Amino acid sequence: MTSRGARTPAVFAPIVGVVAFAIGVTAAWVPSFWYDEAATVYSSRRPFPELLDLLRSTDVVHGAYYVAMHLWGSVFGFSELSMRLPSALAVGVAAAGVVVLAQRLSTVRVALLSGVAFALLPRVLWAAVEARSYAATAAVAVWLTVVFVVALHSRSRWWWVLYCAMLTVSIVLFVYLATLVGVHLLIMLARRRLRASFLPWSAAVGTTLAVTAVFLKVVFRQAKQVGWIPPIDGNFPRVVLEYQWFLGAPLFGILVGVILVAALYVSVTKKSDSADWRSGPLPVALPWIVVPMAVMVVYSIVRSPIYLDRYFTFTTPAVALLLGVALDRLSRPRWLSVLLVGALASAALPAYLQQRSSWAKPLQMDFSAANEFASANVVPGDCVLFGRAAWNPSSQRLIEDIDPSSFNGTRSIGLAKDAADWGQLWDDERPLSELAPEFAGCQVIWYFTDRDRSDPETVRLTSNDTWVLPPSNFESSADYSELHSAGFRVVEQHTVHVTQVVRLVR
Repeated sequence: MTSRGARTPAVFAPIVGVVAFAIGVTAAWVPSFWYDEAATVYSSRRPFPELLDLLRSTDVVHGAYYVAMHLWGSVFGFSELSMRLPSALAVGVAAAGVVVLAQRLSTVRVALLSGVAFALLPRVLWAAVEARSYAATAAVAVWLTVVFVVALHSRSRWWWVLYCAMLTVSIVLFVYLATLVGVHLLIMLARRRLRASFLPWSAAVGTTLAVTAVFLKVVFRQAKQVGWIPPIDGNFPRVVLEYQWFLGAPLFGILVGVILVAALYVSVTKKSDSADWRSGPLPVALPWIVVPMAVMVVYSIVRSPIYLDRYFTFTTPAVALLLGVALDRLSRPRWLSVLLVGALASAALPAYLQQRSSWAKPLQMDFSAANEFASANVVPGDCVLFGRAAWNPSSQRLIEDIDPSSFNGTRSIGLAKDAADWGQLWDDERPLSELAPEFAGCQVIWYFTDRDRSDPETVRLTSNDTWVLPPSNFESSADYSELHSAGFRVVEQHTVHVTQVVRLVR
């Protein structure tokens, strides 16, 4: 640890954190919820006993986050802003943590540049408006590493107790954070603290593994939850070099590459102090980037695919540290680093604006907008029926699940099993051919289904998953035939965006 870091004013970290939060939370209420966020909302809305049933049977890996969001939502509601606000707050906490960590490892300038770089990373900007745990993983990871670095140089064993507690929370929040154990071991080796710190560190890690053993066993038993992740293929370089940290902003990634190469050239030609490289941010940042990737690549190849670009949000603080060091190396003349930060901000702007547009989420899902349509048009006494859409892995009932109040007083038909009653994530629907008895009491049916498409559409997501959406026409579908046979005719058809809402009457 350098003495320079001790001179960093304590106010810098919260200032950077507040700025990162403000950037992140802006327009967080605009994008419609998508499938993963619907999972957060639908799970978190459940009464606590039913939520525990879900975790025990299906989705314990997200349990800590769902419980936290259940408590949060019970106070602040389940709107788009409310559900995403914790992520924006977590981004602010993580940005402050990056500054604190960098100041313990280097200079005031590096700390500030690292914090600013973190706030501008496209993956971080994305995480701030995602109602999932990704932003929280970045916050937990960076503060866990702060505690670890402090513990390495402290005589107090209480830091290791805190490290043990935080590591336990980290793994329960997001199991892939367990890879930080390997990261921290390499940091100990690089900083030559293995002899002094290995015993308390290993005791902390061993205690954490013992405490989380049952949790980890259940996680592995429920591994089918990630069975949809595609295998690593020829698109992998793009996943790593663009999607993983520079989502939607390839120019940002190119600029980062240029900055890193230029900084390396300056460091080599000017013969930078080797001690600074050994004890500074680099021995922390590089293992943090490499180890989680290596573990997930090997596991994906040897056993089953688990590599997903957004799962690496917890490594964004390491990328920010690396970028902060590089920008500092290019600080002669002083205006150059300021110019480069401005260039990075400009390169991130298109992705930032796109992430905060109405249809920003994968496959342009429009659950929120469809729910708002229902609130404005569906009236008490109407029947509501949810079909399927080629872009939705579940049924269109997710539109109701995110905010049931929009359907107050209506009669929902077609439900076979309520997911909350049997500990599952999603409801089960009955085929329309079995719904004749339910149709009998309906004069008006609002049918939520896929939009019409005249041609097939192929969409490749950043998850490396390819979706082929076939042509679709409601009035040529088997569902329409069933409804028509039951005496219903179409009087209105509305396309929300990718959802179609059809009003049928007898």
